[in-house]
Amino acid sequence: MHSTNLCDSEQLLKNLVHDLRQPLGTIETSVYYLGLLLRTADPQAQEQMRTIEHQVERAAGLLNAAVAELNRRNNAEATEKALSAAR
Repeated sequence: MHSTNLCDSEQLLKNLVHDLRQPLGTIETSVYYLGLLLRTADPQAQEQMRTIEHQVERAAGLLNAAVAELNRRNNAEATEKALSAAR
């Protein structure tokens, strides 16, 4: 039963990561185009654009770290199973 809950949690995490990447990509693209339009804008507006870019990068980094950790755990589990089967 623990294994099933783990699989459900992993799938939930995968779905969450997938679902969050779409709006992050849209925000990133929007910020890029707004940056082109606001090149000569008020420095405060430019600073806000940089803040948004930084926060999108941070969120994407957190999602990438979550996926990397999930992959690391899955690889460790597969290695452990292979070693157990070889014994």
